[in-house]
Amino acid sequence: MSTSSVSRFNALRTSVSNVVQLPLPFEGFPGDGKGGNGKGWNYLLANTVSFSKSVDHAIRIQKPEKEKVPEWISKLITGGQCKTLYVENIDLDLQPTDSEMIKKLCEMYSVSLVNVRVDHSSLNNGLAIGPW
Repeated sequence: MSTSSVSRFNALRTSVSNVVQLPLPFEGFPGDGKGGNGKGWNYLLANTVSFSKSVDHAIRIQKPEKEKVPEWISKLITGGQCKTLYVENIDLDLQPTDSEMIKKLCEMYSVSLVNVRVDHSSLNNGLAIGPW
């Protein structure tokens, strides 16, 4: 019996730790069905959240300072091994050209870019917020 997205989100919402069950259960990645072998790495650029230990093909990287984030995202995408890139509280408002470049790179390399918004208020205790 599979659980619904809402059930998984509610379970995540009640969690008090900063471990997020990533990768998220997307219905088809951008690279699926395009002759790819379905392999690839899931990267997480984050300061306070991490992958669950049971996640395969996942690498967490400490998020750099704000000005370097677009460059790091570009390098991870163009490396050719990235399937999904999760970024904690992504802020690409630095330069409009950075946002456009990253969108084009994601399309070109069939990479999903996911903003993992984390609410650090004392009420939510580090809750990762959707939509997914």
